Amino acid sequence: GNLDKLQQLLINNNPISGIIPTEIGLCENLALLHIHKTNIVGSAPIELCLLREKSLNSENDVGVFYADCRPNNKTQAPFFACDCCSDCCDHTTKVCIADD
Repeated sequence: GNLDKLQQLLINNNPISGIIPTEIGLCENLALLHIHKTNIVGSAPIELCLLREKSLNSENDVGVFYADCRPNNKTQAPFFACDCCSDCCDHTTKVCIADD
């Protein structure tokens, strides 16, 4: 609740694990979020997806949200389920493709 002015959160190439907390939806100024090449699992909480209607919106050339939501190594299930990422990445091959 104390990070309401947070604009960028880059935790890519980081061994951090767990899930994305719903409180991330309180970061209404978040415009750049990278969670590629982490051990974060689960899915994007709806609170995070709702930020895509605010600063985390790539349609206005403002926000970018990368996550490992492409099939892992082209054959396995993605590490992270996301219906609102602007760019989906493959955790193993490190390839990211714009999803918007």
